[in-house]
Amino acid sequence: MIHRPLLAALALAVLPVLASAQVNPRNLDNLSDDFGVYVGAYMPMYKGHEAEVVYGLTYGHFNPSGLGFRTGLQFIPRVAEVDQTFGLPVAFSYRTPARNTDGRVKSGAIAAGEAFGYEAIMGYRDPLRGALAAFIANLFSQAEFYVGITPGLVLGGNSPVETASWDPSFSNQQNSWTKKNGNFLMTLDAGACANYRIWRFDLKLSPAVHYNITKNYIYHTETAHREQGTDVVPVSVSDKPLRWFFSMTAGLSFRF
Repeated sequence: MIHRPLLAALALAVLPVLASAQVNPRNLDNLSDDFGVYVGAYMPMYKGHEAEVVYGLTYGHFNPSGLGFRTGLQFIPRVAEVDQTFGLPVAFSYRTPARNTDGRVKSGAIAAGEAFGYEAIMGYRDPLRGALAAFIANLFSQAEFYVGITPGLVLGGNSPVETASWDPSFSNQQNSWTKKNGNFLMTLDAGACANYRIWRFDLKLSPAVHYNITKNYIYHTETAHREQGTDVVPVSVSDKPLRWFFSMTAGLSFRF
C-alpha cells in the first residue's frame, strides 16, 4: 500500500532543490551533485518470505574522477512482517564516465542482436521481446557502483504468530513468527545503478544486496504434536536469523 503522507514529504523535499538550481547547459554529465527519490522492493533472500516496499531519499556528491559518496533516508513499512524500519544509508560510490548517444545506441544494438540470437537458438517464443529489453537496458548513460553501511532503527515488535496444521486429525502443527532482536540496525550494502539521463534528470534502476550485521530479524518456528485429549507438546524449535536481503529500486534524481 502506498503511504500518501510519505510520498508528499518526498515531493516537498525535492521541490526546493529544483527551484534553487541554476541552469547551465554545459557539462551536464559532470555535475557533481544529485538529489532524488526512489521506490522499490526489499526482500529477504529466503524461501517463504515476501518482498516489501521500500521508499527513500538519496543525495550524492562526486568529484571529476567519478569517486564520491551517497547518503539519504529510507523507510520500509514492513520487513519479514516486522513493522517500521528506518535507515540512513551511507556509501562510497564510483560513477563511470558518461557515454555519448552513439556509444549508447551501438551498445544497445549489440546487446539486442546477442539476445535475439540466443533466444532464437534456444527456441524462445518471442525473441523480439528479449532483444527489445536488452536494447533498452543498454541505453544507460552512466553506471554507478557503491558499497556502504546503513545504520537505522526497527520500531515495530514481533510479527503475529502464524499457525499451520496438517494430517486429518490436526494433531501436528507448526507455529512461526519473526522475532525482533533489538532496535538498532546495521547493514552492509553493495549495489549498482544504471542512470538514464534526460537533461538534468536521471532515471535510475538499482539492484543491491544487504547483509544484516545486527541480526534484527529472527525467524522462529515451533513444530508440535498433540495426542488426542492431551496438550500440545513441542518436538522441535528453530531460530534462523534473516541476514541476507535483496532490493530492486527505481527512482528519479536531479543534478545540480
